[in-house]
Amino acid sequence: MPEYFYTDPVGNELGPLNEQQLQKLAVQGVINPHTLLITDTGYQKAAGLISGLFVDTSNSCPDETKTQAFTLIELLVVIAIIGMLIALLLPAVQAAREAARMAQCKNNLRQIGLAHVNYADVHAGYYTPGGYGQRGFLKPGGTERWLPPNSADPSLPPNGKTADDVGSEIAWNVLILPFMEQTVVYDLFDMNLWIDHPDNKRAVQSVVSTYICPSYGGRGSSAGLVARTETTPFGTVPQDTFRCARSYYGGLVTSRVVVNGASRDSNGMLIVLQGTDTESVALADVHDGTSNTMMVSEDSDHPDGAWCSVRNLWEHRTDLHPLNKPDNRGKTTANGFQSYHPGGVFGQFADGSVHFIPNGIDPHILGCWVNRKDGNPVQSP
Repeated sequence: MPEYFYTDPVGNELGPLNEQQLQKLAVQGVINPHTLLITDTGYQKAAGLISGLFVDTSNSCPDETKTQAFTLIELLVVIAIIGMLIALLLPAVQAAREAARMAQCKNNLRQIGLAHVNYADVHAGYYTPGGYGQRGFLKPGGTERWLPPNSADPSLPPNGKTADDVGSEIAWNVLILPFMEQTVVYDLFDMNLWIDHPDNKRAVQSVVSTYICPSYGGRGSSAGLVARTETTPFGTVPQDTFRCARSYYGGLVTSRVVVNGASRDSNGMLIVLQGTDTESVALADVHDGTSNTMMVSEDSDHPDGAWCSVRNLWEHRTDLHPLNKPDNRGKTTANGFQSYHPGGVFGQFADGSVHFIPNGIDPHILGCWVNRKDGNPVQSP
């Protein structure tokens, strides 16, 4: 039987050793496969010298440490659990996103409300009018009516008329721009011209983010922020060349209340200047209180929603305008309280406050809020 000698790390020579003794030293860890052993022929590594002295365990595992793969059933169960979690979390995520969009919408109306209040402070207590220069309406203090521009060339007045005869159709939205940090857009307007004059094209196509409800999400007929519109006067201009930016918030000009089959008109906050009405509503004219009188609300996706036009107004009718009535959306015959929010719309009141109005509210209550002096000061929600 061959004999071997081994020199330990401190220089002591051990031996002679037989294979059984070497095996014992290998189990104890005294030698390893790279340990040099002394033989008759010289130094050789232990692993190459004695067959089977060291066992390769790199490809073997004890039973308790083996890793097993998923079975098909286990995989399907995991996928089903993940799907259930997504189904449970998705509505919560969507609700959180809509809550954020509603907060932004409310903030938009709050900025609009503060602009109205600041406008009144600067103009001796007079709020902004709903607009002026509406074509077909009487000129202030006269019997003549505002006219549209030349049908062949909107940069010119009608034949035989002057520029002073053309209604500018300026909306309240334009007048409050300097009070909501939009002076840059305001300065684009030539206020001596009408809004559909070619020189005002850049101004009317400017998208004012404060006038856009973030919940619209590109839905409905008004998906484009700069889009075709049925708003007069833009309907008289070639639509393929002249588009205008939109607003998802409309002004309240009056409330028509139906009582026992008869109707009566009442006054809102944003009146259009015409004829003998040469002044806008003053703070002293809000008999029901500014906190009880609504000025602006959502009318999302309405085809006359050009933000710069005096026609971005509507009257509230208790017999036609419940909140978010589906068949009101997109109609040209009547505006209504419309939003993409679940459960209601936001309204901006004359004191600058903003409140959420639920869908189920009595339309007559809405009428009392729109009417600034009907003697029914219903508290805001």
